[in-house]
Amino acid sequence: MNGTLALLLALAAAAPPPARTYIDVGSPDFRPLAIALTPPQAAPDVQPQANEVGQAVRDDLALTGIFDLLDPRSFLADPREGTAAAQIRFARWADVGAEGLAKVLVRRDGPGLSADLHLYDVRAGREVLFQVLRGPTPRAVAHQIADQIVQWYTREPGIFRTRIAVLRRFRGGRELVLLDADGREPEVVYRENGIALLPAWRPDGGEILFTSYRTGKPEVWALRLADRSLRAVAALGDLASGATFSPDGRRIAFAASVDGNSDVYVVDADGGSLRRLTDDPATDSQPTWSPDGRRIAFVSTRSGNPHLYLMNADGSDPRRLTFQGNSNQTPRWSPRGDLIAFTARDERKVFDVFVVSPETGRISRVTQDQGRTNEEPSWAPNGRLLVFTSDRTGRPQLVISTPSGDHQRVVTSDPAGLDAPAWGPLPR
Repeated sequence: MNGTLALLLALAAAAPPPARTYIDVGSPDFRPLAIALTPPQAAPDVQPQANEVGQAVRDDLALTGIFDLLDPRSFLADPREGTAAAQIRFARWADVGAEGLAKVLVRRDGPGLSADLHLYDVRAGREVLFQVLRGPTPRAVAHQIADQIVQWYTREPGIFRTRIAVLRRFRGGRELVLLDADGREPEVVYRENGIALLPAWRPDGGEILFTSYRTGKPEVWALRLADRSLRAVAALGDLASGATFSPDGRRIAFAASVDGNSDVYVVDADGGSLRRLTDDPATDSQPTWSPDGRRIAFVSTRSGNPHLYLMNADGSDPRRLTFQGNSNQTPRWSPRGDLIAFTARDERKVFDVFVVSPETGRISRVTQDQGRTNEEPSWAPNGRLLVFTSDRTGRPQLVISTPSGDHQRVVTSDPAGLDAPAWGPLPR
């Protein structure tokens, strides 16, 4: 071997592996990553469940807005080629524009299923992730696969094993329903023979707060999901409503009307140590915590119309945040801390969803000309998606949207209509 060839081989051996491909969602240069998902492989008796896994993974990733899911009809390589890197014709996948490639093998695992997830970097020609995932149903396995793919490319947890709490009307009352993050698999966890409003999760997912009229006036109650038991949290003055847990789960902020004046209050999670945070003749309501628990955003009419305000968590230093519009309500602070989503009504009495920076006050529109009512936004626990209700297809249904509004999808078709979605926390 001559010296030049030996040097070249040594340099090749010492060369670092190709840089890991990431999706920087917040970057000005963001673009969706092109990924090929091959149809999952399985034994013939498991193939129907494997097909369900594959479709659910595609649907999950499509909701994120961060992937360009390539059409399987465009694939040039044999989708049933092996999973070892040496068996994969990466050039053929590159020819259709794929940057990432995912292959899944599904098999029975006791009463449930297991799946081998193989994820490849097409440009580098190598496998970058292998996971064995198990679940009781095809959808449970699929949500895990989607979460793994999202986490690999974003370095942030996926949200497809979370649940969304929502209210559904029935004759004479409301049902509290839990849905998967894609709007499917409804589970009724509570029925109120009367009015129920404004669900809000405890950060660990163990309880859901809501406003109930069960005693004849609005009060804050909590539903314990483990045994479906109820406990009273706050009953004050003429009404108590719109409760929300602090990020550490130790305190609850809510609005209460005492002697005809609505203000924001805080109690301990067990209902003790009541403190009044606002003291203004105007109506103060709808509190939402910053993710670090140091500030609270709320709605106030102290400037005339309902607008968003900020204050410290002890009630000090209140300041006005929004100055546009004539009715800004239902604020929800992003888990990332960078934005507050809210509902605004314009001069046409059309309701739309907006986001505002708590630091600069800069407002961006999420919805426009998509029905007459888009309202009640709630954030996914990673702060990358919103859920809200919209009447764009008739009765109010859930819409999943990016905060920019450039990627939206209606995910429910409930004949009764749905209200007040609240996106739950990541599973623990």
